[in-house]
Amino acid sequence: MANSSITKRILGLSPHIEMVVRRLYWRNIEKFTARPKKKALTTNPEKIDFDKLSKFMKENGANEGRLMLVHSAFAPLKGRGKTANEVLDFLLNLVGSKGTLAMPAMPKFKNEIPVEEYLTFDTQGQVYHYDVSKSGIKTGVLPLMLHKRDTSIRSRFPINTMVASGPLAEELFKDEFELEDPLACGQNSSWHKCIENNALIVGLGTDLTHSLTAIHVVEDAFRESWPVKNWYITKEFRITDGEYEANLCLKERAPHWGALHFGERTLCKDLINAGILKSKIIDGVLVEVIESRELIEFLQSKKKSGYPYFWLGKNKTNE
Repeated sequence: MANSSITKRILGLSPHIEMVVRRLYWRNIEKFTARPKKKALTTNPEKIDFDKLSKFMKENGANEGRLMLVHSAFAPLKGRGKTANEVLDFLLNLVGSKGTLAMPAMPKFKNEIPVEEYLTFDTQGQVYHYDVSKSGIKTGVLPLMLHKRDTSIRSRFPINTMVASGPLAEELFKDEFELEDPLACGQNSSWHKCIENNALIVGLGTDLTHSLTAIHVVEDAFRESWPVKNWYITKEFRITDGEYEANLCLKERAPHWGALHFGERTLCKDLINAGILKSKIIDGVLVEVIESRELIEFLQSKKKSGYPYFWLGKNKTNE
């Protein structure tokens, strides 16, 4: 979907506007995917003042010893004073040797669903192979570089996968499959453990609300009270990690809920108005922070309606 600030403001006026636009977008998805991508104009961007960036993040909770969960885009940072590895060092220095840095590290699959078939693709009979050490990462350069470090651990869970470095890394991933029906953001998941440890969620160079995987903790970890029916589809995975191998059928949120029902811009506006989402542009780079427990408490207070999903119709169980 369009990503300009004007478009975001218009969509944030009402969730109904966003629901209409989402449907128009997905009905015409082939036209959008057929358009050639515009190349960004290359200039000589000024260096980022990382002292200003550090000051903003520290003022909003990026302290030593903290668990920090960072969603990132490296493009706004590239060539602006630090390499990808130096940006990682910057983030690790913020939390110190007693802190932990975690990042989404969603795997690339060879049989990935084409964008234009996202809502219609039948996953039955498909097996998605996830090699913990070798599968590519589609969530950016920074988690890829973190994964390459000897100090990091990558989750074996193939949905909403995470990579982490620091004292809590092993704890985050140690029993993700212990429950009979594990979910990516359910009990024992790394995402739920981030909430339990009150992780500071950070967006660096990217729209945090658009990437806010932690909201799914409310759906997965507390699914007995999630008020929407038919929430999941089932997919089959083959997971390998050295000598470890497992074949599992796992549940994942059905694609149409996010594509057609998620009120992203309403959520962003509401989080800002509630003082939960702190946002600032520093030297042209968008930086945003959220205290994870505040986020989940906010979402729990609204979930009876299925918020932040809209136009749910007869799928709501509390009607």
